[in-house]
Order: sequence, then C-alpha cells, then structure tokens
Amino acid sequence: MSEAGACVDGRLVDELAVILEPTLRDALNHPTRREIIRVLHGSQEGLDVDGILDKVSPLKRNEIDYHLQVLQNRGVVLKDGTRPALGGIAPLCRLAIADDAKVRAALRVTERQDRRRREGVGKGGSTGLLTMFRVPRPDRTISLSNLLGRKKDPEQ
Repeated sequence: MSEAGACVDGRLVDELAVILEPTLRDALNHPTRREIIRVLHGSQEGLDVDGILDKVSPLKRNEIDYHLQVLQNRGVVLKDGTRPALGGIAPLCRLAIADDAKVRAALRVTERQDRRRREGVGKGGSTGLLTMFRVPRPDRTISLSNLLGRKKDPEQ
C-alpha cells in the first residue's frame, strides 16, 4: 500500500502528513508538487515555468502552471521577479519555505518513490494520478421518467 513516505497513489502516508501544517500537507500531498518544490529548492535563483519544465519532464506546461498555482495559494511558492521570454515576460518563482525542516524531511522521504513514478511515466507507463479527478462516463442514459416509473408516450 505504501513505500516510505508516499502511498501508492502518490499522496503522503498518514504518519508523515500529520506532522505538517494543513496548508503544507495540501501542498506536499501530490508527487508533482513535491518535484516542483525539489527543483525550486535546488535553484539558487528563481525559475520560470520553462526552467521547471526542463527539470521535471515528461510533464506538460499546463500541469506545471496548475501545480505552481496550488503551491502559490498555499504560500509555498512566491513570484519573485520576471525575466524576458518569448512573447513577453515570464514570472520567476522561488520557495517561501526553503528552510522548513519538516518539508525537507517529507521531500527526502518521498524522493525515491516520486522518481520511480516519474520514470515509469517517461517509459509510457501511467501514474494513475488522474483517476482521482476523472468522473466515470455512464454506460447508459437514464431518463427521469424511467426513475419515476413513468413510461414514455410513444407519440412524443
């Protein structure tokens, strides 16, 4: 079910999650966000989305944008300056929690499993992470009249 600090689905194990403040728990409860934090932690200066994307392939730009927004909303990542970019300017991101020992411990404990998950995706495997967000399509249509026990009028 779990290995080290992360569950099979990529979330933090309960023992690790309880030591973190709720906002940090939300931020670290996804392997992509943990990878982004690791990349930003290893950077001396802020990185833009393209700089992060280069280090966490095979992710897509919109995935990085989404997870950066979540991290920013949780106070983990700050926008810190800009740089010239194709078509305008790109905001630079940096960590606001770089010195937090609990965060560093959580990242260290989950690093191996997160790396394996990312390598599996790079080889054409599936992370299974999107299944938490997908709504299954119905295999048949159910009308309200069927639920209420009414029969359809054949003339309609």
